[in-house]
Amino acid sequence: MSSWNPFTRNTTSRKSIGLITTRDFDRETRRLESLEENAKSLTRDLIKQDKSFDDFSRGQLKLLHDLSGSSFINHYDQQQTSTTLSTNISQLINNWKITAQHISEQTSLLNEITTKTIIDSSKRLTLALANVTNAIKKREQSLNDYIKIQNKLDKINEKLGTSSSTTTTSLGSTTTNLATNNKLEQIQRQLNDAKQQYELKNQILNNELPILHEQRAAFVYPCLEAFIEAQAHYCDQLEIAYRNLIGQMDVISDSTTTLDEINAKLTTIKSLSIVASE
Repeated sequence: MSSWNPFTRNTTSRKSIGLITTRDFDRETRRLESLEENAKSLTRDLIKQDKSFDDFSRGQLKLLHDLSGSSFINHYDQQQTSTTLSTNISQLINNWKITAQHISEQTSLLNEITTKTIIDSSKRLTLALANVTNAIKKREQSLNDYIKIQNKLDKINEKLGTSSSTTTTSLGSTTTNLATNNKLEQIQRQLNDAKQQYELKNQILNNELPILHEQRAAFVYPCLEAFIEAQAHYCDQLEIAYRNLIGQMDVISDSTTTLDEINAKLTTIKSLSIVASE
């Protein structure tokens, strides 16, 4: 079952006499709806990003743990006679593990900052918007109450208009008319109270919704700025860590030269055979 949507305006309410749902109010509620959805969407996306970064750092550590315990790597170290590397494979893996642990720490730091600057802030914003949504619901209920009382009053007046063509001076008729007038006065007071309640809620929202929309930047921009700075710092730390790792290897750090060496090694690997030739 679908939930009540406070942003869907009651079309009947537009027909009420003296109470007009303005275009300005509809525009502000649409802005509110869009802001709330954007905040929720941003929170979901950043939670996914944090998980992806965690999966990357944890996956790298698991890979290195598996390689460290590999009998093949240990056997290769014992048999290695090549002079192309200044350190053996185990040492390279250990250096890589140290780098991966540093990256894992930086990833945890980034996710912590992301949570504080964006995710928690988005949740606070969503909570504030939920309070505004509740106020919109109360406004809508007040409007419906007014319409209900107005319709009730219209039906009584219509009934009185129909019966007014038959005039009588009997005592019973006079008593009935007095009771009807008292009832009309009571309903009219209820109508005035309902109108005042609606107009009060409507005026408060009409004043505060534009302010909320305009102040969103003052709330969101500092959060985004801190988040972007954290992202830049994280990427910088990754670059430094991997450059340090490359510096511990007897290789040239030029990217083109490195790729050429990798391709040359892959070509050599393709030429090898682990099956005896027939």
